[in-house]
Amino acid sequence: MGKKTPLRELSGQFGRITHVNSDVNGTEWMLAGNCQDYSPSTFFPSDGVGVDAARAICQDCPVKDRCREYALAERIEHGVWGGCSERERRRILKRRKLETISA
Repeated sequence: MGKKTPLRELSGQFGRITHVNSDVNGTEWMLAGNCQDYSPSTFFPSDGVGVDAARAICQDCPVKDRCREYALAERIEHGVWGGCSERERRRILKRRKLETISA
């Protein structure tokens, strides 16, 4: 499979990308993510080393919290979103469910 071109590189080739089609939850914030400098495959790793690499990119991302909450709200099952792996997001959802039940 060939290397994917990051969105920021494409924007230089095809003019500045200033808007992402948004759905009900709004996704314009994605343009501000550190992930824009990397291939999407970086965030869908097949091993723990890849997950750690994606987390490192997310660590100081200005939209990390929004990204994580988006993945949780949309029940995205695959990839690293907001610095969290699939397993970590499942744990967060489970913990929140238990907190709601006990409240």
